[in-house]
Amino acid sequence: MKPTYFDLTVRDLGQARTIFESVLGWRFEKFAMPYEYYRIHAGSDGEPGIDGGIGSVKDAPLSGGNPLTQVTMPVSNLDEVVALVQSNGGRVVEPKMAIPGIGWYVTCAEPGGLMFGLIQADENAN
Repeated sequence: MKPTYFDLTVRDLGQARTIFESVLGWRFEKFAMPYEYYRIHAGSDGEPGIDGGIGSVKDAPLSGGNPLTQVTMPVSNLDEVVALVQSNGGRVVEPKMAIPGIGWYVTCAEPGGLMFGLIQADENAN
């Protein structure tokens, strides 16, 4: 499974957006969340790579108040893959949740603690 999304958790959204816009040419689009969060368009549509998102450490308890980068992999059966994570020594850090109009998401961690996301597409997720 190749990563499909990256998520940046930063201390100062304004400063981070400014540097990424100025240095990397990224574009930001406000995303409907109960807190301040932006989708990142990292390059032109035809350019290889993945897009992502950015939010604040104050809205991400998993970050422990520290900046964090996390990648997300798409899966066809989230419950099955989560069971595989757990049976191989990993753990669920943030339980299954709906991202409305996108799909179902879980944050997991490998045995050493590195977190990663899994997402199952479902436009009817609520």
